[in-house]
Parts: sequence; C-alpha cells; structure tokens
Amino acid sequence: MGRINISTINKLVFDLQKPARYVGGEFNQIVKQDTFIHMAISYPDLYEIGMSNNGIRVLYDIANSLEDVSCERVFAVPDDFEKKIREIGIPLYTLESFTPLSELDLIAFNISHELLYTNILLILDLGDIPILAKDRDDCHPIIIAGGEATSNPAPMNEFIDAFFIGDGEEGIIEIIEAIRISKRESLNRTQIIDLLDQIGGVYIPSKYRFVYNGGLSRIEGKIVNKRIYRGELKDPIRPILPNIRITQERSVIEATRGCKNLCKFCHAGYYDLPYRNIKPEILRDRIFQIIENTGYSDLTLSSLSISDYRFFEILLNYILPPLTERGISVSLPSMRVDKRTLPIIEQMSNIRKTSLTFAVESASDEIRRMSNKRLEIEDLLSIVRHVFDRGWRVLKLYFMIGLPGCNEHDEACSIIELLKRIYKIAGRNKRINVTISPFVPKPHTPFQWEGQMDVDYNEGIIRKIKRSLPKAIEIKNHDVRASILEGVLSRGDIFLGRVISASYKDGCRFDSWREHFHFDVWEKNLNDLIPDWDKHLSPRDEGEMLPWCFIKTGYEKLIKFNKEKISCRPKDNIIDRLYDTEFNPNVFRKSLDVFKLKYDVKQRIRIKLSKRGLAKYIPHIDFIEIIKRALRMIDAPVAFTQGHNKRERISMGYPLPVGIESICELCDVDLYGGFRITEAIIALNYRLPKGIGVVDMRFLNKKESIMAVTSAMGFSIDIVKDEFFEKCKENINSKIDFIKDGAKGSRRIKFHDAIIDYTTEINQSNHYTGSEEDPNFLRSTLEGEDSANNPRVMDVRIKVGTENSMRIDKIILALSETDYSQFYMFNILKTSQYRVENNNIVEID
Repeated sequence: MGRINISTINKLVFDLQKPARYVGGEFNQIVKQDTFIHMAISYPDLYEIGMSNNGIRVLYDIANSLEDVSCERVFAVPDDFEKKIREIGIPLYTLESFTPLSELDLIAFNISHELLYTNILLILDLGDIPILAKDRDDCHPIIIAGGEATSNPAPMNEFIDAFFIGDGEEGIIEIIEAIRISKRESLNRTQIIDLLDQIGGVYIPSKYRFVYNGGLSRIEGKIVNKRIYRGELKDPIRPILPNIRITQERSVIEATRGCKNLCKFCHAGYYDLPYRNIKPEILRDRIFQIIENTGYSDLTLSSLSISDYRFFEILLNYILPPLTERGISVSLPSMRVDKRTLPIIEQMSNIRKTSLTFAVESASDEIRRMSNKRLEIEDLLSIVRHVFDRGWRVLKLYFMIGLPGCNEHDEACSIIELLKRIYKIAGRNKRINVTISPFVPKPHTPFQWEGQMDVDYNEGIIRKIKRSLPKAIEIKNHDVRASILEGVLSRGDIFLGRVISASYKDGCRFDSWREHFHFDVWEKNLNDLIPDWDKHLSPRDEGEMLPWCFIKTGYEKLIKFNKEKISCRPKDNIIDRLYDTEFNPNVFRKSLDVFKLKYDVKQRIRIKLSKRGLAKYIPHIDFIEIIKRALRMIDAPVAFTQGHNKRERISMGYPLPVGIESICELCDVDLYGGFRITEAIIALNYRLPKGIGVVDMRFLNKKESIMAVTSAMGFSIDIVKDEFFEKCKENINSKIDFIKDGAKGSRRIKFHDAIIDYTTEINQSNHYTGSEEDPNFLRSTLEGEDSANNPRVMDVRIKVGTENSMRIDKIILALSETDYSQFYMFNILKTSQYRVENNNIVEID
C-alpha cells in the first residue's frame, strides 16, 4: 500500500475530536526517508498520555541515532477514530511518515501497567496485524514489548512475539541489530525469533511450556535475567514537542533510577533496582540543553524519591538561579516533605505556587512499619502545621488501603482520625485533597505472596471515610474494580490471554480510564473462561510456583529478606532533624530579583504568523502555547504579569476554528528589553513546527487589544466539488439568511449582518501553493471524489465581534447546503484581518 497520502489523512481526521493527535509534524520529530529498517515505538494509550511517557522518548532517540533506522510513533486511538478508520478502510499508521503498521519491520510497545493490554490489541488490529502471534507470517512486523508490566509477561504471551525484560537502553540496539541481520540474510519469521532469543533479557513465549497439575507445577524454558543498564542515563536533549497539550506539559529529566526506601508494596522501587544517581554537573548541562530545545516553562526532575538524590541541593544550586531568572519553575513531584526539604519548597514556590503532596500510604503506624514506609504521624502533623502557618493553601494526601495487616486494624477509623486532626490544624480557607487507592500486590516485591482485598472490603472503607469527614475535605478514590482487574492481570497466568482477547472483542479499550472501563464485560469473560479467577487475588505460599518465577531481577534474596523484615524507625527522625542542607537560598533570592525586572514593559511587538497544511488542526490555545515555547527557545525578552501565578504578556485575536488555514494570525507580545526583529524572525521560524511560520514582525507604537480592534476577517475558500461551488455561488448571490445556534436556541441572521462582501471566481486562487508531501493537497485531489482541473474560489469578508457575527465554517456549510461530514471538501484560508478607521475597513498589519 505504501505511505498514506495527505489527502486521505485530511479526509480521515477533519471531523475527529483533537485531530492534531493524528497528523504529526511536531517540532523535533525525526523523519527519515528510505531507511533499511523501519520501526515504530508505542506507549499504548492516547497521544496525550503516550507523548508524556519518558521511556519512549529515550528509545525513540536511541533508535533514530542509528543511520539506517527510522523509528516512528503510533498510539492508541479513541472510538471516533476507530470507527472512521474502519469505515474508510485504511490501516492505522505512524505519525512521522503515515506508513501503515503492517509494512514495518518492528513494533515495540512500552507497557507500564496492565490496564493497557487491550489497547495493544486495538493498535495491532487497526494496523492490519493479526492479534495472535501464531497467526503472523513473514510479511508482518515483529512485535516486542517491554516495560514494568512485563515483569509478569504470562497474560500477554499469545499476543507478543518477544518480550524484553529490563531497561530498554540496554537492549534496543541489540534487537535492532538482530532485525538488521535478518533482513540482510532474508531470514523467515521463525529464524528471526531464534535470533532474538540469543539476546540477553529476551523472553520468547513460543519457546516455553507452562505445565499445570491442578495449579502451575513447572515452567519449561530457560531462565531470563533482567537486563540492567549501568551506563549514563540520557534523556534526549531534543524531545518531540507535541502540537497539543499533553498530560505532562513540561520538560522532564531523569535524575535517579530505582529507590533507596524499598517500601514493600512499590513495584517500581524493586523492579528498577539498582539505585542509580546521575552526577549533578551532567544533569545541569543536559537540563539547559533541553530547556533551549523545548521552550517549556516547567521542568520536572524525575525520580521515585528525588529527596534521596545524593546531590539534590548541589543540583538545585546549579539550576535554580538561571531557571528562576527566565521564569522557569522546577517541579519535584516525588519529593518527601520534611524539615530538610521545606526551605527548598518555600523558595521554589515564589514563581508559581504549587500544592504540597504527602504519600502517607497508611494512617496506621503498624501497617506502615510492616510496609517499610518510613513516616511517623506526629512528624507529618508537625510539617502540616509548619506549611499552613507559612501560607500554603492546598495539601494533597495519598492513602493506600488493603495493605498487609489491614485485617488487624480499622483502616477507616485511622484515616478518619488523622484527617480530622489535619483539618483542625488547617483551619478555614484551606483545601485538603485526599486520594485513596486499593493495594495491588505486584510481582518481584516482598508483597508478591500477599493477597488482595476484595471489592466489598475496599468499597466499605471508602464509603465509611467519605461519610465521616467534613465536605471541605475532598475525597477521591481509584476505581476499586479496576484495581481488582489490575491485580488479576498482574498476578495471572497464560490463561488470561483468552480473557484479554474476548474482552477486547467485546469492546474493552482504555481500561485505565474510568469513563471507558467496563468491569461487567471483564467479569463475564473471567467467569466464563476462568471460573476460579479470584485465585489470582489470594495469598500465595512461599514455595508456590509463580507465573513470573523464571524471570530473575538479581534481587531475589533482598526481596525474600525484606518480606519478613519490619521497619523500626526511631522516634527522633524528621521532627528533631535540623535544617542540614547545602541549598543556598541567598543565591536563589538574587535570581528572583533578576526575574522581577521582567515586570517592566518597555515595548510591544506584533507577530504575523501563518498556519498551513496539517497544522490547521492545531487548536487555538495550543497554537498560542507553541508561539510561547518558540519565544522562550530564542530567549526573547517577554514581559511577565505580576500576581499569584505569573504569566507571559502575550495576546492574540479571535480563535481560528480547527481545520482552517491562515496567513494572517496576529500575536502581540510585551517586551521588557531590547529586541532585533530580523534575527528573531529567522530564529523563530527555525523553532516552529511544520506548517507554522512567522510572516512578518513589527514594533507597535501604541497598546491595543487585537480582539478589541478587529471588526472583520477575509477568507478565500477553495471548493472541490462543482455542485458545492455552484450551490455556494447561488446562495451567496441570493443573499440568504443564516441560522445561528446559541444557548438560548436558534435565531435568524440577515445576510449583511454576517457578510460584508464577496467574490466568486474560477482560476483566481493565488493562495494555495501546495505542500512538500503532496503538491496537490490544497487542491484536494481526493481519491474517488470530483476534483476538476480548475480552482473554484470564493472570497468573502465577514463581520466578527458582534452579536450577529457567524463563524466562517458555519457560513460555508449553510451556503453549500451540506453538513460537516463534507467539510473536508472545502479548503478555507484566512487571508486578512480588518479594523474600522474613519468609517473605512482597513487591514490590520
């Protein structure tokens, strides 16, 4: 089939929710032509979630560093895309080159949790790849999976050709080399699998036999040792910048891997061992490179426990002053709040005030000690009192219910009592947000032999807590049934593959999303196919064979030792510890004084931008953020507002509807310092994504709001079908009325209340010059559609900002007497914006 053409992509996505998810073109994406190996990497969730995953950023960067390899991206898609793609009859494709998945050599999935399993089946199915590994032949790509959820790969055995157990950096180049050899030597699928089997850390399901005798009695196959990457942890310095907002809208850099605390319930803490630090000098240099190449206003130091990073204060001394001067905030989402870290948090909150988060886990001292959770309640209360006294308004608390020992303690009463004490300390006008999650015993942890509490227990605890606390304390809880399913899938065996397949066929997707989760479907299939499925939630004997026992992490002795160990924390821990820190608040305060210089507005510039091709699917609010990022990347002297949440002084006019192009988007920017326009235009165009560019830029002599002065807009509409063009021509010449829908119903709008003037011509379009992927894209050479050789163009000027003004897309649909399902037949280009001066309409430049 080859690559899918742009016209087909346009026809596919134009009426979908968030179409920018599916068209690529982001800044820093890597597009290669005619490479020897063509592969894709996927975090199997929506684009917004997948693009926030740091694992695929790292592997994407490593794979594309190889000259003969093209590594692209693909994500799971929601139901509107699934329905449309099946209707049109095209396969799911990669974002960089629009290549159908079935034509790739390799697809690698990063699976961080078990509720992503059905999404993998969705991606394979829509990509025209057989879901079952046994049904694939030499024409299909090799399917590989890795990530934390593959610490027990058994439930996904029948869908995956090969699993990589361990750190992806350690194996990706070896896996690619095996694919390279197989292509050079024209090996068949079986031979490729054999070649992969020779790589350390690779588990090939087809080469194992699981033997049952009332229960799992033995696993026939070699031991797989988890691969551990001991080199320098390297986040990419030029990560892809999404064209729409994602869940983690910030720069991310990994400071540590693994965790020293070894809480017994924490899968990541044990599975990511050994604990690894990165030298602060290396982190500092990479952070500044990443900031230069992304333009984000926030940086996250990623770690399971950043407070335990050996060089924490040293790193902050390196990076906080220059980042603060630029208005870039640093997020520490996994920081333990104590007297050592509070001065740091308080200083960092001066730019953007954030909430404080405490992972309490259990309100019972005994349960916490059994779990090796090192926190004393009196210490917590002391810190809470401290932060509320210093002006903090929002406190977030996380609890885990159902931990081992819960049967001997009243968990609900312990949590209620603790929250009431915190509420009393907080007083009025404070927010206390609480999240409660059921405990799930995970493989390769000291609690892997423990049982999981059932739905009735967990729901009973949550109900009691919610009923017993003031409404001012906001209680949220994870879906108890989703946690039950997670427990079954994380601890289950190969027979769960049948349940996963059946549930997918019954419509299950995005099981980690509450609004999409259908436990009734899962429960029916579990009951039908594995009647005793709740055995996977039961405690395990230490001598019992576990489905993941052939996978060795190298820390089995530690896990077994910690299984019996109970933490004995001294009473004089956090509360009696002094501020023993190398953090230098004086340097930080000086940088804050430098930042305050940005409050002074000295001049204003107006930037004129174009938004062409597939960039037309970028929403207005994301378009603004793209401009902000580009300005930060060139270190433009953009002024900031003062107040609680400081923000850049940037404004734009009326939003452009999604799906419409423009050559005249105007953006006003207040500056606190000098600015060289010619150099800035070149620099900005280098840092904007494909389809967006700076057309012009000039200084403004007076302050004015673009939206306030804009009274009209001009559009050129290129119409594909003769019948639509003729109908538009007929109705516009007849000056028909329009119907405008609003919150209070529909009302009739007179023609001249919406449209100022118009022309209808043939062979008059000078705006549509095509695109590099498809020279005829903007003429919409749609397969199977009428597309005459001569352009049919209608130019209109419409009123904006009045009660009776209408959006251009609504006007065009009314004139053509069609509905939105045919909107891809119209290429609409915004050509100008106008103001009224001395009763004349004058173009705004």
